[in-house]
Amino acid sequence: MDNEQLDLGAPMETGGSPAEPPARVAVADLKPGTTIDGVYLLAAKETRTTKAGKPFFKLKLSDRTGTVDCTVWETELMPATLQVGELAAVCARVTEYLGKPQMEASKIAAAPAGAAQARDFLPTTYRDVEELKGFLQFHIGSVSDRDYAALLKAIFGDRDFYEAFTAAPAAKVYHHAYLGGLMEHTVAVAEMCDFVAQQYGRVDRGLLLTAALLHDVGKTQELAFETTIDFTDAGRFLGHVIQGVTMVSDKAKELPSFPEAKLQQLLHCIVSHHGELEWGSPKRPKTIEALILHHIDNLDAKVKGFLEIVEGSRDAPWTDLRNLFRRPLHVPRAAHQEEDFLPPGEDDSAGYR
Repeated sequence: MDNEQLDLGAPMETGGSPAEPPARVAVADLKPGTTIDGVYLLAAKETRTTKAGKPFFKLKLSDRTGTVDCTVWETELMPATLQVGELAAVCARVTEYLGKPQMEASKIAAAPAGAAQARDFLPTTYRDVEELKGFLQFHIGSVSDRDYAALLKAIFGDRDFYEAFTAAPAAKVYHHAYLGGLMEHTVAVAEMCDFVAQQYGRVDRGLLLTAALLHDVGKTQELAFETTIDFTDAGRFLGHVIQGVTMVSDKAKELPSFPEAKLQQLLHCIVSHHGELEWGSPKRPKTIEALILHHIDNLDAKVKGFLEIVEGSRDAPWTDLRNLFRRPLHVPRAAHQEEDFLPPGEDDSAGYR
């Protein structure tokens, strides 16, 4: 997010002391006793009533760093047209409740068009995006089979698709549910598939690598990720597996004389990559390449999901059982006792004795 400030009026006074100048502050950086003036995502809106019977609004505002409660005591300040999932320009005083910051809004309005971008409100891959793009291009270029290489070039050579693919999340929840997550997941799957293909001579590397790179392309149509990550209507009706099969099949038909047998093998890998019918897979894997893709895709999703769960439980050695795996998970010691793993300081020579 840029450093421009929205002009929503004069800053409020805080407890009689001079008010700090308003600044666009990330949710994670909110400090009680300050005022803020910026754009946030309206994540929830609820009408409540005080003990005296006066109505007010209780909101949840968010950006990619977190979510904060916001109270609008004067209901007339809340624009009737401002809906959940839209961007709100807010001027508010930051207070504290139960040890957590919260806001009391003095002004709120729909944010002007172009006031912010999706990445201001959605979590983003911690990986270097340009580096990931380089890995993606490397794996695309490593496919030597002429037909599969032509198909990959036709699909990833589409600028609109490429921009959507490299920006998209891999899921709404569970794993890689952040901007760039689809590319990060795809690169990891391709990397592991390439390694496995080298261990077994009878594996068709060109088919496996192409399937790894294309297995989740349907997620560019299944998910919307402007200010929130959610399913599109088409995504709910069809799902990314069917959408991906359609996208790849349509593009292959545009290529002159793309072998039908190769297309069927590739589409089978895509349609069966969830592995089991109860996991949303229309077909079970029936080729060695489809089997490898299924297990590696599942491995990367599960490992990443595990790490994301334990990352949120850094203060305890175990998570609770309310998670993807439905059981307590052990938090690696380095995550909740990081100080024990810090090397001795330069002046702490005893640590080396």
